[in-house]
Amino acid sequence: MNGPHKEEDTMNLTKIIKKAKLKSTIRTAVISLLVSVIVLFGVMIGNLHLTSWSYSRAMNNEQIMKLISGPNQVETGHVGESGFLHGTYQFYTAKVIEGVPIPWSNKKNNYQVVPFFSFTTLAGSTMQTVSIPDAAMEKQGYEYTRSYNGLNGQRKMLFYIPKVNYNGKILIDLPLLQEMDQDKLVEMAVSFDKDYSLSEVKKITPPGLTQTWYWVDTYDNKEFYDPYIDGNGTKSYAIPEYEDWVKGFGIFHPDPTEVTEKKFLDALEQGVQLNGQYDYEFNRIYNYLKKDKAKPDESDIRILGVVVTGTAKELQMLSGQPYVRGVTLGAVVNKY
Repeated sequence: MNGPHKEEDTMNLTKIIKKAKLKSTIRTAVISLLVSVIVLFGVMIGNLHLTSWSYSRAMNNEQIMKLISGPNQVETGHVGESGFLHGTYQFYTAKVIEGVPIPWSNKKNNYQVVPFFSFTTLAGSTMQTVSIPDAAMEKQGYEYTRSYNGLNGQRKMLFYIPKVNYNGKILIDLPLLQEMDQDKLVEMAVSFDKDYSLSEVKKITPPGLTQTWYWVDTYDNKEFYDPYIDGNGTKSYAIPEYEDWVKGFGIFHPDPTEVTEKKFLDALEQGVQLNGQYDYEFNRIYNYLKKDKAKPDESDIRILGVVVTGTAKELQMLSGQPYVRGVTLGAVVNKY
């Protein structure tokens, strides 16, 4: 007599168990979904903070490096794009010639939250430079060419290290000044016959010219520039330093007495402490300048050249100056 009731009880128990399992499954699914959402949200927030930090650090690296490089260049802006644990940034600069700005560079680079690792392949640094053969230079046996800015077609300056053997192939662009409108605003790189202190440079440079940037001796391996014999038995000589390579410091003020070597040293110290993208270069220069001392000081800064600006007429005052080893033309602009 208990058979039907027992069977009914068993069916009810089965339903209860299935219902409990369903509730448990739903509860687990909801909890899993909530946990996934929370984890995903946490990953997104974490990635945002990490990429933002990495972007700020990358830009700080770029800005500090710009303090000791880029003759006459100023930052005009930057923009970044981020992905998962990586991103890209673009860094814009302009040159300033006697108060007239010229768009100069659009540098694109990448950064990663985890060094040496990225989930995608990213483009490296992008600079715009065009090297164009010069018929007159080729005829005279020059082993190098002039470089031009790929964005605006302006010339890039060249710098000659004192005592380095360039096989006599050193440009003196002063005659070019006579061929242009005398009111044109011009920048020129003056390479010296030897290294000087900053105070000496300020004294020997003609007072009518604006001293905008000072080229610092950061060359810890000058033997690298010695002539050598290549595999074909041909003797090759050093080529000048293009303005993208040189290090120094400058101002945008008509009174050069206000600038000191401290500007360069402060930027160098920041770069060393940052341990970032340009860590090797900052430390190389820092160690070269300080020698056996704890840190470099202003007496360790030796100037190899100066960038000056003025009108084409004013810059002709450089003619006949005994300290001038080479002079190369840079950007040329109109006053208005």
